Amino acid sequence: MRTLAVCRFLIFGVAFWMNSAFATAPSDLCQAPDEIAGIAASMPKVAAVLRPGAALDILAIGSATMFGPETSLAPGTITSQSLGDSGKFSSQPKFFTGPASEHAFPLQMAKTLQNLIPGLEVKVTVRGGRNLLATDMLDVMRVELAMHHYDLVVWQTGTVEAVRNVSPGDFGQTLSDGAEAVIAAGANLILVDPQYSRFLQTSSNLEPYEQALQQVAAMPGIVLFRRYDLMRNWANEGQIDLERTPRSDRQKVIETLHACLGKHLARLIIDSARS
Repeated sequence: MRTLAVCRFLIFGVAFWMNSAFATAPSDLCQAPDEIAGIAASMPKVAAVLRPGAALDILAIGSATMFGPETSLAPGTITSQSLGDSGKFSSQPKFFTGPASEHAFPLQMAKTLQNLIPGLEVKVTVRGGRNLLATDMLDVMRVELAMHHYDLVVWQTGTVEAVRNVSPGDFGQTLSDGAEAVIAAGANLILVDPQYSRFLQTSSNLEPYEQALQQVAAMPGIVLFRRYDLMRNWANEGQIDLERTPRSDRQKVIETLHACLGKHLARLIIDSARS
């Protein structure tokens, strides 16, 4: 009981520090209203290990953006197409075998958690690739969950489905199957919705895919990280707007974007751990 009380004290202390840090940095490009990133929900598997001296093992699975700014800007991706770069969106899936960039938002999330909770070890395994459907990712996820125990799975999906007009019902079923696999493996799940871009907003109907993500996120131990709403807020406020950034500045801006996404994702994890 004493150990549990100490852990709760530490988690509340970290949350207070994060709230103070956001409140005292009005010029911070990462600023956004608290509720935009998502609503915290209980994640007991994460809460059990989110403390100094413990280890948090995370599986991050998704498309090119999970691997970093370089891969998400590559020709043939949604991001490059939304920026008006030459070359059409490629429908061919490509699995990545190399490690994620240190600038990728899952790695930035891990860095933020470790900075906020000294002595916490955060290991992130990133799997996925370019233009993958949720069904492709589910196959990879099942293999990973069978091979190794993870405390948390971060699953980014939905963009490719919207672009290809995949059946929202099929997408929702795939999400449910994945959520059940994660729960059966003794982990918690954070779903990450599509990235925001004006191009994607006008060329695809994202609403049914967002609804599917929200429905699955209502299950116990599952949280939805609202990347779309965060990025739209930053674009509307003129804080981070990749589509209106000169080509020469894009690398710097997208690295800032990943850093900010990582910061908010870490905050959502900590808030959910104390729920």
